[in-house]
Amino acid sequence: MKSIVILCSIVLGLMLLSCETHAADCDASRDPEDSDFKNFFKNIGCKVSQGAEQVVEAAKPYAEKIGEGAKDFGSTVAQKYDELKHRLTDDASTPKATVTYDAPTERVPLAPIAPGIPAELANPQPTAG
Repeated sequence: MKSIVILCSIVLGLMLLSCETHAADCDASRDPEDSDFKNFFKNIGCKVSQGAEQVVEAAKPYAEKIGEGAKDFGSTVAQKYDELKHRLTDDASTPKATVTYDAPTERVPLAPIAPGIPAELANPQPTAG
């Protein structure tokens, strides 16, 4: 989150620096050596840079408000993380109470694992017939 705020501020700073250099070109009178084509694009560039300056000025309060909100959000998240971390480490350090079950138990016979072969199948008798 901090990196986004830093990146936005760097971009805004670069825009302001570029606007200042273009402003010097805009204030200069039309150079007779330049063609109409070059003057046309220079004029458009000046208008775009002036519009960008206006956008930057209009966006400043919103950017500051977003930055403050991001700081508040980051600090609350860090605080909640610390609380949770301390709660988990405190829970791990306290010994757990062992529970003993005093209920009566029954012995249940287990079923055989493999069924036995019946005697009739083990010793087949020949049938008369």
